[in-house]
Amino acid sequence: MILAPAVTVHDAAGARMALAAAARRCPGATLPLLSPPGAARWLTPETFLAMLAPARRDWPGQPCLPVLDCGDAPGFALAALRAGLPAVVLGAGAPGRPAVEAVAVALGAAAWRRAPPSLVLRPPLGSAMERALDAWLDGGAGDIPRW
Repeated sequence: MILAPAVTVHDAAGARMALAAAARRCPGATLPLLSPPGAARWLTPETFLAMLAPARRDWPGQPCLPVLDCGDAPGFALAALRAGLPAVVLGAGAPGRPAVEAVAVALGAAAWRRAPPSLVLRPPLGSAMERALDAWLDGGAGDIPRW
């Protein structure tokens, strides 16, 4: 799997903009769509997936990797994995991290120790943000990171 540069999204409009840009700039590369840092404290896994669903329907051929940032909360990470998230961020020093990693592996998911560098798409979204996103994605894609 080739990953495109990661993008942090705050809403459905940002997810749509990110997937549209990925389809133009790096078609076929999997786009990591990150939640904001620690978002699992206020954003349920189901709500995060629902927020991304319209963009995924609009660009079904553009692969993406939803990643919910759980901070240092292993319970949130386990809930996200049970809800079907393919990847979570759980801090390297989080209590119970080895157990969460084991569950992730068993489910065919990933538990990253830190979020990768990403372009943060914050409202208002406009042409300047779109140009920044295109430039970010033009930075190239690489192999699966080992966070």
